Amino acid sequence: MNFARTLYIILTYPQRLRHRLGFGVHSPWAYELVRDVFFEKLHYYAYEEQQLKTETERQLWRIKNRFGSDLVVLSDSALNEYEKVASTACPETILVLENIDGVNAEVWSRVLADSRATVTFDLMKRGVISFDPKRIKQNYIL
Repeated sequence: MNFARTLYIILTYPQRLRHRLGFGVHSPWAYELVRDVFFEKLHYYAYEEQQLKTETERQLWRIKNRFGSDLVVLSDSALNEYEKVASTACPETILVLENIDGVNAEVWSRVLADSRATVTFDLMKRGVISFDPKRIKQNYIL
């Protein structure tokens, strides 16, 4: 992680903490995602079945469970893959971009500037992108 990203995380921590609790998230759809999917504290039965040990694995499982077949996960150097998904995305498509603080930092900055990506969630190391044109463009820093 570079110095600029570390400084950015430190400076935005109070805002991140507030949004992680659901405050300042006015869309019912986004609020439900923040509270019940991204930062759920309850224990799921499938954590042992799927052998999910870390919180990041559990969070990705909850995201996959919530969106099912409409979910696309991209990990390393995903610029070309992002463009392909964004050009063919339907309103139900949800994209999870891994390593937005590392190898995909440039891709994440392009996602934020892209008009096709309407609602984005910055989860520090993971970004979640919605392509629904009915929603107002917004970036939540969680």
